[in-house]
Order: sequence, then structure tokens, then C-alpha cells
Amino acid sequence: MEDFINTQLHPVDSCMICSDSFSAEHQPVALPCHHIFGYGCIKRWLRTGRGNNNACPHCRLVVCSRQNPQSGFDAPAIWKAICEQPPKRLHDFMTKVWSGLRSLWQRKSTGKFTVTELIDQAIFPALLQAASPNSSHEVREIDPFRDCYNLIAASWDSLGRPNTATGLAIPLVRLARLMSSVSSTIPKWLTTVPRTNRLFWKANACLGLTNSDIKWDTVVTAARDPDKAEHFPLLHLYTMLISQSISHNVQPSQMPVRRHEVMNFVVERCCTKIGGEGWAGKPTNEFKEVLAMVYEELRRYQLDKKKPSLRGHAGEESVVSGIWVLAQWSVKGS
Repeated sequence: MEDFINTQLHPVDSCMICSDSFSAEHQPVALPCHHIFGYGCIKRWLRTGRGNNNACPHCRLVVCSRQNPQSGFDAPAIWKAICEQPPKRLHDFMTKVWSGLRSLWQRKSTGKFTVTELIDQAIFPALLQAASPNSSHEVREIDPFRDCYNLIAASWDSLGRPNTATGLAIPLVRLARLMSSVSSTIPKWLTTVPRTNRLFWKANACLGLTNSDIKWDTVVTAARDPDKAEHFPLLHLYTMLISQSISHNVQPSQMPVRRHEVMNFVVERCCTKIGGEGWAGKPTNEFKEVLAMVYEELRRYQLDKKKPSLRGHAGEESVVSGIWVLAQWSVKGS
């Protein structure tokens, strides 16, 4: 008896749906399966949730009959709805993800975070804040951020919280890894700029719902024909990161002259520090040749001509496309 009391009885002080603490205004209620939720949260789930909303959000035990069932959870539809959210909502979501990543960096300076750490510390808090009725956004009966959280939490818990991303967790974990892999390249203030965060979101979203990795091949392919590239937002982001690296890293007083020295320098700056182990595959030698020209053009543009660095602002697309096209012409003509 004592062993059971000491090891199996755990007090519950927060709602399993919204993670807020219980209070006089947020009172706990228990379902027949004994899982405890805030009264308002579980009432909203049972009335307006989708899919098996007549079941416990945690264990899926059916607790009541379903009336006027709504359409089931559709991961592609939820992802599409999130991508179509107003820029302000996406920016607020991204800001919360950055905050979670900074907390992880403080505890784990290697930056090699597990899927569990990214979901628990960065993704879930951002989804919950984005869907919170207490936020400045209009309260929605059906909200894609809330649907996304519910779907990921349910499937993840049912699988025993594995250290792998599935379903809707795939693009969000990929986004967190993308942000984490370049956090040392850009200044902290830039992570608060809405247009910059919008570019991060678009660069990740263009990779689709099922690709778990950011691949160098994708960047290489986009660089070959920027004007027609399906993944141009990723190329734009990559170019912006190179631009930021030039602005915020000490530049040599004399750039290397020999070809192999130039290549080693550019690869270290643009392939190791940006992406590094976080991106799958390796850039091709042909791409590195073009990349060296892109780096030199950006360096001349910013340092010699005193132009501002790229930050994801509107109108940069033509600059990015022009630099890559010019670099490829230069390589082919040399």
C-alpha cells in the first residue's frame, strides 16, 4: 500500500490541454478514464474539437456519443491553414520558438537537440501560445494551431513519445532545426524582425509536409535556376545568412587569392557555419565554385559599396536571383 501511495499517486496541478495551472477560474474536472483537464478546455474540446472529439484527448477513451460530427483531423489541411495564417500570428509563433531554442542553447551549448527536446521546449509552447485565448488574437472555435497541437500531442503520446518526428511534427521539428542550425550566424535582434521570420517560415514551408531533412541538394537545385525554383525561399534564406555572416563575422584584411584557399575559406563560412551537420548531404563542387562568386559579390556589395545586409525584406528576391545568375555566368565563362 505504502509503495503504491509513494510511487503511483501524483498530484495534478495543470490542465493537460492548455498546460495552465488550475485555479478558481480554471477548475479541474476528471473524465471517466480519470484524466484531468480544465473544465473550460475539455468542454471546448468535446463541443468543437474535430475527429474523435467525443474521446479523451489523452487516452482516446470514448466518453460520450458524438452529435453532428465534424470532419476528422486532416494533417495536410491543418498545415495549409497554418501556412495561410496572418503574418502577425506566424511571427508571434516564430518568436516563441526562438525563445524556446535559446533556453535549450543555454542548457546544451552543442546545439544537438533531440526531437523530444525540440517538441517539449520549443514547439509545444509556441503552439499553445499561438492558440491561447489569452493572446491578442481573436478567439477561434476551430484554430489550426490548437488542432496542430492536439494532433501532435495525441499521436506522440500514443506512440510513447518517441525521439522521432511523425505527421505534423515533421515540418515543425525541421523548422526548429533550421532555426537552431543558423542561430550563431544571425544577430539576436534579427530574430525579432517580422519579415525575417516570415522568410524562415517560407523557406521551411516550401520543403513540404513529409521531408524530415533540409538537404543541400535542394539548395543546389534552386541555385541553378533561381527564377523558376520551387524552393527559391530556401535559397533566399541561405543567401541572407551568407550576407549576415559577412556583416557580423570578422573579415580578413586580404581575401585569399589562390583558388583552393578561396574555396576552403568560403566553404568554412558558408557550408560549415551555415547548416553544418544540421543539413543532409553535401554541396557539390560545382556549387562551391558558384558559391565563392556569390560570397565575393555580396562581400563587395556590402563592404565596398556600404550597402545594407539582406534581411528578408520585400524586393530582395531580385537581388538574390541576380547574384546567383551572375555568379553562374562568371564560373561558366572562366
